Amino acid sequence: MITKPSIRTMLLTGLALWPLTLNAQGIEFAPELPLGDGTVRAFAEVAADGTPTRIGIEMTEEAIATLGPDMVFLTVPLPDAATEAGYDHVSLDWMPHGHAPGDLFGAPHFDVHFYLLTEAERLAIDPAAPLFMEKAANRPTADLMPPNYVPPPELDPIPAMGEHWLDATDPVFSGRPFEAVMIYGAWDGALIFAEPMVTRDLLLSQRDFGGNLGQPARVAQAVALPNAWSVSFDADRRVHVVSIDALEARTPGDEAGGPETN
Repeated sequence: MITKPSIRTMLLTGLALWPLTLNAQGIEFAPELPLGDGTVRAFAEVAADGTPTRIGIEMTEEAIATLGPDMVFLTVPLPDAATEAGYDHVSLDWMPHGHAPGDLFGAPHFDVHFYLLTEAERLAIDPAAPLFMEKAANRPTADLMPPNYVPPPELDPIPAMGEHWLDATDPVFSGRPFEAVMIYGAWDGALIFAEPMVTRDLLLSQRDFGGNLGQPARVAQAVALPNAWSVSFDADRRVHVVSIDALEARTPGDEAGGPETN
């Protein structure tokens, strides 16, 4: 994980973090949605050839500052470039009281799910659906998930989400306070989302945070998977940005590129 120097400084000095915007030639925005007293919208950065390189959301200062004690669940549409990369929508959840396990993730935070499923497919992850637990038990093989990511020790399917796989090497498991972590989601044998999970305190601090990501050894469908992720603050436009970065186009039968470990 990287907190200092800033992600912007690392990009300019050529340090180890994968480049986030150096190759970006354009940016596409999806429509704004209300969030608190502010707004949220998704974006996709693209290279000169139109290839998506980064997908994220930006939330205004007013949104972060005014969300109250009630949970918020919001489906944020993605621009066309993001859907061409294999993503369908963002499911943005405001968790003012955190969630289980409370000893790790009890702080107020945002869950930012970048879904490969359609919203209808996601909502069909329903305990009332036939084969719900069978699909949960059909976990992906390790080579379909990024290195170091492991499932819950016991089946733990979350309705309208799936199962959450965590990086076993993340410092949060060694006692570092939770500020932000990167999670992947799985359902019925497939990787279905990438999820930065970010505390409101980190956003309010306006500090950069992020890290490199490994690639699965193989993929079951064409998708552009991130080699990095980041949390940042754009001081000029006064927006908080959460994104998956350095996207790498993958197809079934290819070999993993990028860093081999997190």
